[in-house]
Amino acid sequence: MATKPITQFFLDLGLPLKNARWSWGAQASNTILLRTWADEFSSREKWVTVLREPAEYQERESYGLDERIRHLRTLWGGGVAGYSVIATAKATDVPKREIKEYRDDKVFVIERLETRGDGAIVAVLRGLIAVSELAEHQGQHLTAAGVGPFPVDGLETGISTDSYKAKLPAIREWLIEVARRESYVTYAEVMDRFGLIFFVLRTAMSKLGHLSAESGEPILTALIVDKETLRCSDGLADEFGVIDDQAERRRLYAYWAVPNSGNSESSLPAPAPGPAPNSLEERAKRFALVEVRTQQAAFRRAVFMACGGRCVVSGCDVPEALDAAHLEGRSWRKGDNTAADGVLLRRDLHALYDMGLLTFLGTGVVQLHPEARDHYRAYEGVTASTPAPIND
Repeated sequence: MATKPITQFFLDLGLPLKNARWSWGAQASNTILLRTWADEFSSREKWVTVLREPAEYQERESYGLDERIRHLRTLWGGGVAGYSVIATAKATDVPKREIKEYRDDKVFVIERLETRGDGAIVAVLRGLIAVSELAEHQGQHLTAAGVGPFPVDGLETGISTDSYKAKLPAIREWLIEVARRESYVTYAEVMDRFGLIFFVLRTAMSKLGHLSAESGEPILTALIVDKETLRCSDGLADEFGVIDDQAERRRLYAYWAVPNSGNSESSLPAPAPGPAPNSLEERAKRFALVEVRTQQAAFRRAVFMACGGRCVVSGCDVPEALDAAHLEGRSWRKGDNTAADGVLLRRDLHALYDMGLLTFLGTGVVQLHPEARDHYRAYEGVTASTPAPIND
Protein backbone atom coordinates (compact mmCIF):
# COMPACT_ATOMS: atom_id res chain seq x y z
CA MET A 1 0.00 0.00 0.00
CA ALA A 2 1.09 3.56 -0.73
CA THR A 3 2.82 5.85 1.73
CA LYS A 4 2.89 8.95 -0.49
CA PRO A 5 -0.10 11.28 -0.95
CA ILE A 6 -2.37 10.29 -3.80
CA THR A 7 -1.76 13.68 -5.41
CA GLN A 8 1.89 12.67 -5.79
CA PHE A 9 0.82 9.29 -7.20
CA PHE A 10 -1.17 11.02 -9.96
CA LEU A 11 1.71 13.43 -10.61
CA ASP A 12 4.25 10.62 -10.90
CA LEU A 13 2.08 9.01 -13.59
CA GLY A 14 2.00 12.22 -15.61
CA LEU A 15 -1.66 12.75 -14.70
CA PRO A 16 -1.61 15.65 -12.23
CA LEU A 17 -4.82 16.51 -10.41
CA LYS A 18 -6.12 19.93 -11.39
CA ASN A 19 -7.13 20.64 -7.82
CA ALA A 20 -5.65 18.73 -4.89
CA ARG A 21 -8.65 19.67 -2.72
CA TRP A 22 -11.51 18.37 -4.84
CA SER A 23 -10.39 16.55 -8.00
CA TRP A 24 -11.61 12.94 -8.21
CA GLY A 25 -9.38 12.02 -11.15
CA ALA A 26 -7.23 13.41 -13.92
CA GLN A 27 -6.92 13.43 -17.69
CA ALA A 28 -3.83 13.91 -19.84
CA SER A 29 -3.97 13.53 -23.58
CA ASN A 30 -5.78 10.26 -24.33
CA THR A 31 -5.73 8.82 -20.79
CA ILE A 32 -8.12 9.23 -17.84
CA LEU A 33 -7.39 7.92 -14.34
CA LEU A 34 -10.25 7.97 -11.83
CA ARG A 35 -9.99 7.75 -8.05
CA THR A 36 -12.72 5.45 -6.72
CA TRP A 37 -13.59 3.95 -3.32
CA ALA A 38 -13.04 0.42 -2.02
CA ASP A 39 -16.49 0.23 -0.38
CA GLU A 40 -18.04 0.87 -3.81
CA PHE A 41 -16.02 -1.89 -5.51
CA SER A 42 -17.44 -5.33 -6.25
CA SER A 43 -14.71 -7.94 -6.66
CA ARG A 44 -17.33 -10.54 -7.64
CA GLU A 45 -19.03 -8.42 -10.30
CA LYS A 46 -15.78 -6.71 -11.35
CA TRP A 47 -17.10 -3.17 -11.28
CA VAL A 48 -16.68 -0.03 -9.23
CA THR A 49 -19.05 2.92 -8.84
CA VAL A 50 -17.70 6.03 -10.55
CA LEU A 51 -20.78 8.23 -10.02
CA ARG A 52 -23.40 7.54 -7.39
CA GLU A 53 -27.13 7.80 -8.01
CA PRO A 54 -28.27 11.41 -8.64
CA ALA A 55 -30.03 11.78 -5.26
CA GLU A 56 -26.63 11.50 -3.55
CA TYR A 57 -25.66 14.89 -4.98
CA GLN A 58 -28.92 16.68 -4.17
CA GLU A 59 -28.37 17.04 -0.44
CA ARG A 60 -24.90 18.57 -0.36
CA GLU A 61 -22.46 20.31 -2.65
CA SER A 62 -19.79 18.11 -4.29
CA TYR A 63 -16.91 20.15 -5.62
CA GLY A 64 -15.33 17.49 -7.80
CA LEU A 65 -18.64 16.64 -9.44
CA ASP A 66 -18.40 18.76 -12.59
CA GLU A 67 -14.91 17.52 -13.43
CA ARG A 68 -15.95 13.90 -12.77
CA ILE A 69 -18.89 14.29 -15.15
CA ARG A 70 -16.56 15.67 -17.84
CA HIS A 71 -14.25 12.68 -17.41
CA LEU A 72 -17.14 10.21 -17.53
CA ARG A 73 -18.67 11.85 -20.58
CA THR A 74 -15.34 11.43 -22.37
CA LEU A 75 -15.03 7.79 -21.28
CA TRP A 76 -18.63 7.10 -22.30
CA GLY A 77 -17.79 8.21 -25.82
CA GLY A 78 -14.98 5.64 -25.98
CA GLY A 79 -11.67 5.96 -27.75
CA VAL A 80 -9.64 6.89 -24.66
CA ALA A 81 -7.68 4.77 -22.20
CA GLY A 82 -9.51 4.60 -18.88
CA TYR A 83 -8.13 3.39 -15.54
CA SER A 84 -9.07 3.48 -11.85
CA VAL A 85 -7.05 3.59 -8.63
CA ILE A 86 -9.17 2.32 -5.74
CA ALA A 87 -8.69 3.95 -2.34
CA THR A 88 -9.91 2.93 1.11
CA ALA A 89 -11.53 5.69 3.15
CA LYS A 90 -10.74 6.32 6.82
CA ALA A 91 -14.51 6.55 7.35
CA THR A 92 -17.31 6.00 4.84
CA ASP A 93 -20.20 7.64 6.70
CA VAL A 94 -18.90 11.21 6.69
CA PRO A 95 -19.65 14.01 4.19
CA LYS A 96 -15.98 14.60 3.37
CA ARG A 97 -13.95 11.40 3.08
CA GLU A 98 -10.24 11.10 3.71
CA ILE A 99 -8.01 8.47 2.14
CA LYS A 100 -6.62 5.84 4.51
CA GLU A 101 -4.66 3.83 1.93
CA TYR A 102 -4.53 2.90 -1.73
CA ARG A 103 -2.58 0.52 -3.92
CA ASP A 104 0.19 2.32 -5.80
CA ASP A 105 1.75 -0.58 -7.72
CA LYS A 106 -1.21 -1.42 -9.97
CA VAL A 107 -4.35 0.23 -11.35
CA PHE A 108 -7.55 -1.28 -12.72
CA VAL A 109 -8.26 -1.16 -16.45
CA ILE A 110 -11.70 0.27 -17.32
CA GLU A 111 -13.34 -1.79 -20.05
CA ARG A 112 -16.53 0.30 -20.36
CA LEU A 113 -19.06 2.35 -18.37
CA GLU A 114 -22.59 1.18 -17.59
CA THR A 115 -25.59 2.52 -15.69
CA ARG A 116 -27.38 0.77 -12.84
CA GLY A 117 -31.10 0.81 -12.33
CA ASP A 118 -30.84 3.51 -9.64
CA GLY A 119 -29.05 5.87 -12.03
CA ALA A 120 -25.52 5.32 -10.74
CA ILE A 121 -22.69 4.82 -13.23
CA VAL A 122 -20.21 1.98 -12.77
CA ALA A 123 -16.95 1.16 -14.50
CA VAL A 124 -16.70 -2.44 -15.66
CA LEU A 125 -13.12 -3.53 -14.94
CA ARG A 126 -10.98 -5.79 -17.08
CA GLY A 127 -8.18 -6.47 -14.62
CA LEU A 128 -5.06 -4.94 -13.11
CA ILE A 129 -2.06 -3.44 -14.89
CA ALA A 130 1.24 -2.69 -13.20
CA VAL A 131 2.01 1.01 -12.90
CA SER A 132 5.43 0.34 -14.41
CA GLU A 133 3.67 -0.93 -17.56
CA LEU A 134 1.05 1.80 -17.74
CA ALA A 135 2.81 4.01 -20.30
CA GLU A 136 3.01 1.13 -22.76
CA HIS A 137 -0.52 -0.07 -21.98
CA GLN A 138 -2.03 3.34 -22.72
CA GLY A 139 -0.97 3.00 -26.34
CA GLN A 140 -2.79 -0.33 -26.69
CA HIS A 141 -5.96 0.08 -24.65
CA LEU A 142 -9.17 1.90 -25.53
CA THR A 143 -12.21 1.95 -23.26
CA ALA A 144 -15.30 0.85 -25.19
CA ALA A 145 -18.11 3.36 -25.78
CA GLY A 146 -21.15 3.20 -23.51
CA VAL A 147 -24.54 2.10 -24.84
CA GLY A 148 -26.83 4.96 -25.82
CA PRO A 149 -26.46 8.64 -24.94
CA PHE A 150 -24.50 9.73 -21.87
CA PRO A 151 -27.00 9.26 -19.00
CA VAL A 152 -26.19 12.30 -16.83
CA ASP A 153 -28.10 15.53 -17.29
CA GLY A 154 -28.51 18.50 -14.98
CA LEU A 155 -26.17 17.46 -12.15
CA GLU A 156 -23.44 19.98 -12.88
CA THR A 157 -23.22 22.69 -10.24
CA GLY A 158 -20.79 25.12 -11.88
CA ILE A 159 -19.09 25.52 -8.50
CA SER A 160 -16.11 23.32 -9.29
CA THR A 161 -15.05 25.15 -12.41
CA ASP A 162 -11.30 25.56 -12.89
CA SER A 163 -11.55 29.35 -13.13
CA TYR A 164 -11.91 31.34 -9.92
CA LYS A 165 -13.54 34.13 -11.94
CA ALA A 166 -16.48 31.86 -12.71
CA LYS A 167 -16.85 31.21 -8.97
CA LEU A 168 -17.00 34.86 -7.92
CA PRO A 169 -20.82 35.19 -8.18
CA ALA A 170 -21.29 32.06 -6.06
CA ILE A 171 -18.75 33.23 -3.48
CA ARG A 172 -20.42 36.63 -3.31
CA GLU A 173 -23.90 35.15 -2.79
CA TRP A 174 -22.58 32.82 -0.11
CA LEU A 175 -20.90 35.67 1.76
CA ILE A 176 -24.10 37.71 1.58
CA GLU A 177 -25.89 34.81 3.27
CA VAL A 178 -23.15 34.76 5.91
CA ALA A 179 -23.77 38.46 6.53
CA ARG A 180 -27.50 37.86 6.85
CA ARG A 181 -26.75 35.28 9.55
CA GLU A 182 -24.54 37.89 11.27
CA SER A 183 -21.65 35.46 11.15
CA TYR A 184 -18.21 35.12 9.56
CA VAL A 185 -16.09 32.44 7.85
CA THR A 186 -12.43 31.50 7.87
CA TYR A 187 -10.00 31.43 4.96
CA ALA A 188 -9.91 27.63 5.16
CA GLU A 189 -13.71 27.39 4.97
CA VAL A 190 -13.80 29.46 1.78
CA MET A 191 -10.96 27.46 0.23
CA ASP A 192 -12.63 24.15 1.08
CA ARG A 193 -16.07 25.25 -0.08
CA PHE A 194 -14.95 26.60 -3.45
CA GLY A 195 -11.86 24.50 -4.14
CA LEU A 196 -9.34 27.36 -4.04
CA ILE A 197 -5.71 27.53 -3.02
CA PHE A 198 -4.69 30.41 -0.75
CA PHE A 199 -3.11 32.68 -3.37
CA VAL A 200 -6.10 32.31 -5.70
CA LEU A 201 -8.38 33.09 -2.76
CA ARG A 202 -6.50 36.35 -2.13
CA THR A 203 -7.02 37.35 -5.78
CA ALA A 204 -10.72 36.48 -5.54
CA MET A 205 -11.04 38.49 -2.32
CA SER A 206 -9.49 41.52 -4.00
CA LYS A 207 -11.96 41.28 -6.89
CA LEU A 208 -14.93 40.89 -4.53
CA GLY A 209 -13.75 43.73 -2.32
CA HIS A 210 -13.46 46.12 -5.25
CA LEU A 211 -16.90 45.08 -6.46
CA SER A 212 -18.30 46.01 -3.04
CA ALA A 213 -16.48 49.35 -3.07
CA GLU A 214 -17.64 50.19 -6.60
CA SER A 215 -21.22 49.38 -5.60
CA GLY A 216 -21.10 51.59 -2.53
CA GLU A 217 -21.46 48.60 -0.19
CA PRO A 218 -19.45 47.67 2.92
CA ILE A 219 -16.49 45.50 1.94
CA LEU A 220 -17.90 41.97 1.80
CA THR A 221 -14.56 40.26 2.35
CA ALA A 222 -14.44 41.63 5.91
CA LEU A 223 -16.45 38.49 6.68
CA ILE A 224 -13.41 36.30 5.97
CA VAL A 225 -11.15 36.01 9.01
CA ASP A 226 -8.14 34.12 10.31
CA LYS A 227 -9.10 30.99 12.27
CA GLU A 228 -6.86 31.82 15.23
CA THR A 229 -7.25 35.58 15.59
CA LEU A 230 -10.76 35.93 14.10
CA ARG A 231 -9.54 39.12 12.46
CA CYS A 232 -9.00 40.12 8.84
CA SER A 233 -5.60 40.39 7.21
CA ASP A 234 -3.78 43.69 6.73
CA GLY A 235 -4.96 43.68 3.12
CA LEU A 236 -8.37 44.98 4.17
CA ALA A 237 -6.74 48.16 5.48
CA ASP A 238 -4.03 48.43 2.82
CA GLU A 239 -6.33 47.92 -0.15
CA PHE A 240 -9.66 49.32 1.04
CA GLY A 241 -8.76 51.61 3.94
CA VAL A 242 -10.81 49.59 6.43
CA ILE A 243 -8.99 49.85 9.75
CA ASP A 244 -11.64 48.33 12.04
CA ASP A 245 -12.72 45.02 10.49
CA GLN A 246 -15.15 44.32 13.34
CA ALA A 247 -16.97 47.57 12.66
CA GLU A 248 -17.05 46.72 8.96
CA ARG A 249 -18.72 43.38 9.77
CA ARG A 250 -21.37 45.19 11.80
CA ARG A 251 -21.97 47.43 8.78
CA LEU A 252 -22.32 44.33 6.60
CA TYR A 253 -24.83 42.77 8.98
CA ALA A 254 -26.95 45.91 8.89
CA TYR A 255 -26.61 46.40 5.13
CA TRP A 256 -27.56 42.85 4.18
CA ALA A 257 -30.21 42.36 6.85
CA VAL A 258 -33.47 40.79 5.66
CA PRO A 259 -35.59 42.61 4.69
CA ASN A 260 -33.32 45.47 3.58
CA SER A 261 -34.82 48.46 1.86
CA GLY A 262 -31.37 49.82 1.05
CA ASN A 263 -30.40 47.00 -1.23
CA SER A 264 -32.45 45.43 -4.03
CA GLU A 265 -30.53 42.14 -3.96
CA SER A 266 -31.80 41.28 -0.50
CA SER A 267 -35.39 42.47 -0.96
CA LEU A 268 -38.05 39.83 -0.53
CA PRO A 269 -41.07 39.48 -2.84
CA ALA A 270 -44.13 41.36 -1.68
CA PRO A 271 -46.30 38.99 0.38
CA ALA A 272 -49.29 37.64 -1.48
CA PRO A 273 -52.77 38.07 -0.01
CA GLY A 274 -53.60 35.29 2.41
CA PRO A 275 -51.76 34.35 5.59
CA ALA A 276 -51.08 37.04 8.14
CA PRO A 277 -47.59 38.61 8.04
CA ASN A 278 -45.00 36.53 9.92
CA SER A 279 -47.48 33.69 10.51
CA LEU A 280 -46.14 30.13 10.32
CA GLU A 281 -47.78 29.68 6.92
CA GLU A 282 -46.32 32.92 5.58
CA ARG A 283 -42.83 32.05 6.85
CA ALA A 284 -43.18 28.60 5.29
CA LYS A 285 -43.76 30.34 1.96
CA ARG A 286 -40.58 32.37 2.44
CA PHE A 287 -38.71 29.20 3.39
CA ALA A 288 -39.90 27.61 0.15
CA LEU A 289 -38.45 30.53 -1.83
CA VAL A 290 -34.91 29.50 -0.86
CA GLU A 291 -33.56 27.78 -3.96
CA VAL A 292 -33.22 24.01 -3.59
CA ARG A 293 -33.57 21.06 -5.90
CA THR A 294 -37.23 20.39 -6.54
CA GLN A 295 -37.05 16.85 -5.15
CA GLN A 296 -36.40 18.23 -1.65
CA ALA A 297 -39.31 20.68 -1.55
CA ALA A 298 -41.89 18.40 0.11
CA PHE A 299 -39.42 17.20 2.75
CA ARG A 300 -38.31 20.75 3.54
CA ARG A 301 -41.86 22.00 3.99
CA ALA A 302 -42.84 19.02 6.15
CA VAL A 303 -39.87 19.56 8.48
CA PHE A 304 -40.43 23.32 8.59
CA MET A 305 -44.08 22.95 9.63
CA ALA A 306 -43.37 20.15 12.13
CA CYS A 307 -40.71 22.26 13.86
CA GLY A 308 -42.92 25.32 13.98
CA GLY A 309 -40.66 27.24 11.61
CA ARG A 310 -37.88 27.53 14.18
CA CYS A 311 -34.38 26.09 14.46
CA VAL A 312 -34.70 23.34 17.06
CA VAL A 313 -31.42 24.42 18.69
CA SER A 314 -31.18 28.21 18.41
CA GLY A 315 -34.84 29.15 18.02
CA CYS A 316 -34.05 31.23 14.90
CA ASP A 317 -37.24 31.77 12.88
CA VAL A 318 -35.87 33.61 9.81
CA PRO A 319 -36.84 31.25 6.95
CA GLU A 320 -33.96 32.30 4.72
CA ALA A 321 -31.46 31.28 7.40
CA LEU A 322 -32.87 27.78 7.97
CA ASP A 323 -32.28 24.33 6.48
CA ALA A 324 -34.16 21.05 6.75
CA ALA A 325 -31.51 18.57 7.86
CA HIS A 326 -31.84 14.82 7.54
CA LEU A 327 -31.19 13.09 10.85
CA GLU A 328 -28.09 10.93 11.06
CA GLY A 329 -28.57 7.60 9.30
CA ARG A 330 -31.44 8.85 7.15
CA SER A 331 -31.25 10.16 3.60
CA TRP A 332 -33.32 11.14 0.61
CA ARG A 333 -32.17 8.17 -1.46
CA LYS A 334 -33.40 5.73 1.21
CA GLY A 335 -36.87 7.26 1.07
CA ASP A 336 -36.52 8.99 4.45
CA ASN A 337 -38.52 12.06 3.49
CA THR A 338 -41.12 12.56 6.21
CA ALA A 339 -41.14 15.22 8.91
CA ALA A 340 -39.91 12.61 11.40
CA ASP A 341 -36.77 12.08 9.30
CA GLY A 342 -35.43 15.59 9.79
CA VAL A 343 -35.04 18.63 11.99
CA LEU A 344 -34.97 22.33 11.21
CA LEU A 345 -31.56 23.89 11.84
CA ARG A 346 -29.99 27.27 11.27
CA ARG A 347 -27.63 26.90 8.31
CA ASP A 348 -24.39 27.18 10.26
CA LEU A 349 -25.66 24.62 12.78
CA HIS A 350 -26.70 22.36 9.90
CA ALA A 351 -23.13 22.51 8.58
CA LEU A 352 -21.77 21.59 12.03
CA TYR A 353 -24.26 18.70 12.26
CA ASP A 354 -23.28 17.35 8.83
CA MET A 355 -19.59 17.46 9.78
CA GLY A 356 -20.17 15.72 13.12
CA LEU A 357 -19.20 18.81 15.12
CA LEU A 358 -22.70 19.05 16.60
CA THR A 359 -24.56 15.92 17.67
CA PHE A 360 -27.74 15.07 19.55
CA LEU A 361 -27.78 12.66 22.45
CA GLY A 362 -30.72 10.26 22.65
CA THR A 363 -32.64 12.76 24.76
CA GLY A 364 -32.13 15.50 22.17
CA VAL A 365 -29.45 17.28 24.19
CA VAL A 366 -26.89 19.10 22.04
CA GLN A 367 -23.28 17.98 22.32
CA LEU A 368 -20.51 19.99 20.64
CA HIS A 369 -17.13 18.84 19.40
CA PRO A 370 -14.22 20.72 21.02
CA GLU A 371 -13.40 22.38 17.67
CA ALA A 372 -16.82 24.07 17.64
CA ARG A 373 -17.34 24.62 21.34
CA ASP A 374 -15.51 27.95 21.66
CA HIS A 375 -17.75 29.69 19.11
CA TYR A 376 -21.00 27.85 19.86
CA ARG A 377 -20.71 27.37 23.61
CA ALA A 378 -24.18 28.86 24.15
CA TYR A 379 -25.76 25.78 22.58
CA GLU A 380 -23.82 23.14 24.55
CA GLY A 381 -26.33 21.12 26.61
CA VAL A 382 -29.41 22.72 25.04
CA THR A 383 -32.32 20.32 24.60
CA ALA A 384 -33.56 20.47 21.00
CA SER A 385 -37.22 21.44 20.69
CA THR A 386 -38.09 18.64 18.27
CA PRO A 387 -41.63 17.43 17.60
CA ALA A 388 -40.44 13.81 18.11
CA PRO A 389 -37.53 12.26 20.05
CA ILE A 390 -34.15 12.23 18.28
CA ASN A 391 -32.75 8.73 18.22
CA ASP A 392 -29.13 8.28 19.20
